[in-house]
Amino acid sequence: MIPARWLVALLLIALVPRIAAALAVGGAFHFADEAIYVDTARRLSEGGGFGVEYPRVPAYPVFLALLSLGLPASVTFLRVGQATMAALGSVLVFGLADRMFGRRTAIGAGLVYALDPLLVIASGLLYPETVAALLLPPIALLALDGSERDALARSALSGALLGILALFRPVALVLPPLVAGWIALTVPARPARRLAHLGALGLAFLLVLAPWVTRNYWIHGQLVPVATAGSHMAAVSQDEVADRGLLVAMAWWAWNNPEAIVSRVTRQFVQFWELTPTRMATDDPVRREEFHRRDPRLSVQPLFSRRLRDLVSAASVAVELSLALVGLVVVARTRWRQALLPLAVILAYAAGYALFVVKLRYRIPVLPLLFLFTGAGAAAVYSFLRWTTARGNPASLSDSRGQS
Repeated sequence: MIPARWLVALLLIALVPRIAAALAVGGAFHFADEAIYVDTARRLSEGGGFGVEYPRVPAYPVFLALLSLGLPASVTFLRVGQATMAALGSVLVFGLADRMFGRRTAIGAGLVYALDPLLVIASGLLYPETVAALLLPPIALLALDGSERDALARSALSGALLGILALFRPVALVLPPLVAGWIALTVPARPARRLAHLGALGLAFLLVLAPWVTRNYWIHGQLVPVATAGSHMAAVSQDEVADRGLLVAMAWWAWNNPEAIVSRVTRQFVQFWELTPTRMATDDPVRREEFHRRDPRLSVQPLFSRRLRDLVSAASVAVELSLALVGLVVVARTRWRQALLPLAVILAYAAGYALFVVKLRYRIPVLPLLFLFTGAGAAAVYSFLRWTTARGNPASLSDSRGQS
C-alpha cells in the first residue's frame, strides 16, 4: 500500500513548478500550432465542429474544449489547467514504477518526472505531447495487469487508450501490434486465450479510431487514420502521397530504396535523442517576425534565453539518459519481461518518428516510460553510494547489519 502522504507530496512537487511555468509563459501564443489548436477548441465549444480543412489531430482540441468546460477561456487559463493535469503524471509514473520495479525505483522515477525541465516547461505549452504523456503509464499498467492476471477487460482497455493516444499523436499507430504481442507472449494461458487478448486489444483500438477514420474517408476520399498534417515531412513527394496515400507511398519507397530508408531512419533515430533542440523554427528571429506577420497574436520574443535553455536541456537529458542505461541493465537482470514492454514501446515510438522528421519535443510522450529506467538507475546509484560509505565506516556497516 502506497502511503497517501507520499503521493500528495509528489503531486505538490510536480504541481508548483508547472503552475509557475504556465504563468511565466503567459497569455500570448509562442508557436503557430498553439493558435490553431486553441481556435479549433473554441470553434468546437461554439458548436462549429472541426471544419473540413482541419488537418491536425482531433483529440487535443477536444481536450482543450473540455478543459475550458465549453466556455470562453483565456490562453493563460488553458495553460494552467493543462499544467495541473500534467502534474498528475508524477503519481502515474510512481504507481507504474512501484508495480514493475519496486518502491525505490518509484520514488526516483516520480521525482524525475516531477522536476524534469522539459516536462515542466512543456506542461504550459499548448501542444498534445503533454497530454499524450499521461496516457502511456496507464496503458503499460493495464497491459501488465492483462498479462499477469489473464484479464481480457484490461487488455481491451489498454487497446482503447492506445486508440486515444493515436488521436493525440498519430505515431502511436505503431504501438498496438507491439503491446498486443507482448501480452500474448507473456500471459500464462493457452494459445486460444492469447489470441483472445490480441483480439480484445485490437478491436478496442479500432473501435476508438473508427469514427474519426470514417470522417476522414468521407472528406478526403482515402484512408487517413488520424491527420494529414505531417505528411510533408515524409521521404516521399506530396504527389505520391496524393496518388497512393501516405502508408502505401512510404511502403513503396522503402521497398525500392532499402539502403536509403535505413540511412534515414538511423539518422533520425539518433536525432530523437538529441540533448538540445536543434529544429525549432522560432530560434530564428527572422522566422519569428514572419510568423508574427501571419498571425499578430504570436509573440516575437523568445520564451527563454537560448543559451540557458540549451545548457539546462543538455545537462538534464545527459543525466537522465545515463541513469536510464544503468537502470536498464539493473532491471533486465531480474525483471526482463516487465522491462521489455516499456523498452519496446520507447524504441518503436522513436522508430515511428524516424520515418519522418523528429524534434526534441516529440519524445515527451515516452519520457514517463524512460523515467522508469532512470529511477531504477538512480536507486542503484543510491544503493551503491550507501554501500561504499558503509565500507568506509565499519561502525556504520556493523550497525546496518545489526538492524537487518
